[in-house]
Amino acid sequence: DLGTRKRLQTVQQCQAIEATPWDQFQHVVFIPGLFHLKMAAAKAFWCVFINPTAAREDETSIMRDIAKLYPREVGIFGSKPGFRRMHQLIGHAVACHRLDCWRIEVKKRNSSHHGLEHFTVSKPTFEDLKLIANQLALDYVADHTVSQKQDAQDEQHKNALLFNKYTLLYKELSYTMNAGVIAGIEACIMPWIFIFKATGKHKYATHMLNYLVNVHFKYPLVSLLTFCRKAVQYHILVNPTGKPGNFCGVD
Repeated sequence: DLGTRKRLQTVQQCQAIEATPWDQFQHVVFIPGLFHLKMAAAKAFWCVFINPTAAREDETSIMRDIAKLYPREVGIFGSKPGFRRMHQLIGHAVACHRLDCWRIEVKKRNSSHHGLEHFTVSKPTFEDLKLIANQLALDYVADHTVSQKQDAQDEQHKNALLFNKYTLLYKELSYTMNAGVIAGIEACIMPWIFIFKATGKHKYATHMLNYLVNVHFKYPLVSLLTFCRKAVQYHILVNPTGKPGNFCGVD
């Protein structure tokens, strides 16, 4: 975690005066714990969508969902929910919002489909599902034009689009971690760096940025020393059981 990184950095600074790289502890490479990254992502989600008082006044806010999903824990979510509660909340909220988006898009395409049950009875093909999914990604997830919306109605719509975007980023990070997709994890880290900066988590943003810079630009790329970069990348996740989908971050 960041505490370990800070201690290692202190040791390397103290030993910088030594004569050899070994005595300077240059051989020690810090690898960030992805579980802590996931915890920071959940906390950043809380900082954006739950902690601000103004974020709770919107009729489409996540607090309205919490009141229905966890009516006895509204106060806990408003103060210090912890990682486990936030992780479960994001999973449940994503499922609800995603199904609602499907319901709206399906009805838009065929007014006779008053719900997803009617759509299921119609037995859509896999190609139909892919077309709708692609349209959902275009119309129901925030992009670079979201900041151009101004009036109050657009504010609610913009919040919903941003919610879908951030929750999908979190789910993508979780999926790539469980599947052990190193390149996918590194691609997910980039947007989270900006989110960390926006929510005041500058240390996490700095350390994750340093990790990407070190892995892709600083560590040796010479053919005989390529293992240095690969060793860091391949040891950021472990799979104790050896089963697919059971990778986890080193803690």
